[in-house]
Amino acid sequence: MKKLIIYFTVILFVVSCKELGRLDHIDENAPSPKPVEIKDVKNTSGGAIISYNIPDDKNLLGVKAVYTRNGNLVETKASQFVDTLVVEGFGSTNVQDIQLYSIGRNEKLSTPVTVKINPLPPPVQTVKFDLESGFGGVNVNLNENNSEADLALVLMVDTLGNGRFSDIQTFHTKSKKIKFPRRGLKIKPTKFALYLRDRWNNVSDTIYKELTPIEELKIPSDLFRNANLPTDYFTPANGSTGYRLEQIWLGEDASDQNFYASSHSAPVPQWFTIDLGRTVKISRIQKWPRPDYELFTGPAPRIIEFWGSTNPNPTGEWDDSWFLIGEFEQFKPSGYGEGREVGPVTDEDKDYWYNRTEFDVIPTEDAPDPYRPASHIRIRVKSTFQTYGTDTKMSQTIIGQLVFWGQMAE
Repeated sequence: MKKLIIYFTVILFVVSCKELGRLDHIDENAPSPKPVEIKDVKNTSGGAIISYNIPDDKNLLGVKAVYTRNGNLVETKASQFVDTLVVEGFGSTNVQDIQLYSIGRNEKLSTPVTVKINPLPPPVQTVKFDLESGFGGVNVNLNENNSEADLALVLMVDTLGNGRFSDIQTFHTKSKKIKFPRRGLKIKPTKFALYLRDRWNNVSDTIYKELTPIEELKIPSDLFRNANLPTDYFTPANGSTGYRLEQIWLGEDASDQNFYASSHSAPVPQWFTIDLGRTVKISRIQKWPRPDYELFTGPAPRIIEFWGSTNPNPTGEWDDSWFLIGEFEQFKPSGYGEGREVGPVTDEDKDYWYNRTEFDVIPTEDAPDPYRPASHIRIRVKSTFQTYGTDTKMSQTIIGQLVFWGQMAE
């Protein structure tokens, strides 16, 4: 009897673990979706908000608006789950025709629905701005940007006096009110121009002014001394003869540990006072950190205030004898993270930290008259990078050097 031998071959199918994308069935033959029904139009600054009823159509993917802005045909889209569309960027109050289309999953479009909108005046027409003479240049002022629109202020100058203006700097902001200084200009009568531009390249009218920058000088530190007021704190680290407060203005000429470092048990906030030995007006303050150390971290000041006085209370108390020159946060070009998070430190951040940190003195709501004469400067460190956003009540402060700019008031 023959033996029947049956071989079973097992074939294994190896399936990769690669995640498969979502597969949607699209009916290419489905008809165009139903058009939207307009519910409401709310005109806004430079645009409008259009509300509509979403069509009951299983083939619907979304809705889009098609319109002409600054001579260009543009589109704004919304998903099938949203019943409003925002159109924006118009540079005038002229009536605008907006075409609304329903979009099918097969990309077929419905018949258009035409909506007329009447945009309100755009920010470039309503925001107030101005130019004035400033220390070493001019100040660019922006006022009443209540919409907090993203605007550029373009500063121009006629350097040759022939009526031809060229751009020298563009400032970007969303602030309601802000003042930008432009320094490094020649101290002579000069013709300047300024206009606003939004992100859609709509522009305002241009203002023209002939201004003379105010001379700015480096305040000599030869007469500086520690005022040593009773409430001041300037105990150096480790009880050392180095790290003294005087290092702040001695800078590279210091003979020992050329930076100031308070003790590790210093209170927060902490302050100290410098007798300038003369009466001055402060326009700008430059700061250098401890060399090659404390890069956006540790005991370096993060928020710091400068106060001025011509007759400080000998008790060292804070009273009306002091006026605020300005409160400043250490600038970081790449921006900070949330809360205490400093975020990544870029090469530009490092360059600014070590070489270009400065605080421009400009009028604010808290410091409406910061250019008043002062014979004493009080530096108040509100927080360091170590204490920022914490309940820490003690922290060392380290400052490499401070240089003051402005004018002699005597």
